[in-house]
Amino acid sequence: MVNIIFKNVGQGDSIIIEWKEGLNNKIGIIDCNQVTSTLNPVLQHVIKSKTKEIEFLFLSHPHKDHYSGFMELIEYCLSNQINIKRFIHTANVSIDYLMAASRSIIEKKELSKLYELLMDMRDRGLIELHTVDDNPDTVKNLSEGFKLAFLAPSSQEIDKYIRGVAFPFDEEDSTSNPNANWLCSIIKIYNDNTSIILSSDVESQVLKRLNKKNGRLKEQKSILVQVPHHGAKKNMNKSFWSGLRKYPETYAVISVGKNGYKHPSKEVIEFFTNHPNYILERTDLNAQTSQLAMANSAKLNIISKKVAISPTNQINNDLSYQVSDENCIKI
Repeated sequence: MVNIIFKNVGQGDSIIIEWKEGLNNKIGIIDCNQVTSTLNPVLQHVIKSKTKEIEFLFLSHPHKDHYSGFMELIEYCLSNQINIKRFIHTANVSIDYLMAASRSIIEKKELSKLYELLMDMRDRGLIELHTVDDNPDTVKNLSEGFKLAFLAPSSQEIDKYIRGVAFPFDEEDSTSNPNANWLCSIIKIYNDNTSIILSSDVESQVLKRLNKKNGRLKEQKSILVQVPHHGAKKNMNKSFWSGLRKYPETYAVISVGKNGYKHPSKEVIEFFTNHPNYILERTDLNAQTSQLAMANSAKLNIISKKVAISPTNQINNDLSYQVSDENCIKI
């Protein structure tokens, strides 16, 4: 059994994975967005759960809405003797190449500072640093037969980032370079029958590539999926999501907050709401509003209603799922 928590962090991503290893509780963290200078929902979770050790921190790609809270989280762990076993990322390029992920001098410095801290911790034996790609042999065992594997980025996407190939569109903050989306991960958590797909801000062409490969996504039925890039229209690949093997009820989650890009788009909402197998969920809507939206897909004005971020509803709007073999329960 694996617990997946999509934290409500506004316009950004933060996902927590929890599982048991024998009698020990384990935790892994994918991305960490800091909502405000005083609100870091992932850090709050670590403090509240009295976490003593973190199996891994994972950065899906080097954009600020995915890494902004990592520095505070790591510094807290260092100050409170919380062991972080490893930091995993997709950017197997030098810091100089990573600087191309941002247009902002301030953000370049923030990203550089994060990696400098991580490399210092590595050199002091406090953490392991690993880069990942779509190597099928890179698999981590989780709980009761569940494993974690990476389906992207492939060498094709990494090459495009290094060569500076222009990303097909720009729906990033003005300070972020969309080119860094070539480094986006796709994570599959799976056992023999069931899978969870976490797609960060992955581009539609990558989903098309995976569709052609067929095998690694068709082995199990998906029971929980993340809709890419906060529900952006241009990341949508309808043939991929229609063709994905899935259960009669498969949760589709959009991590999204207040933004000026019309995320999630009307087209994405309509597709997942009208598809007979998907149950659409969003981190910016409370449970009651979500249920009303699902009941009547024509009332898109209900779906588009935003819930203001505050420390109170920050917790209430987290989306938590308990996944076991062929079963997914919202908790």
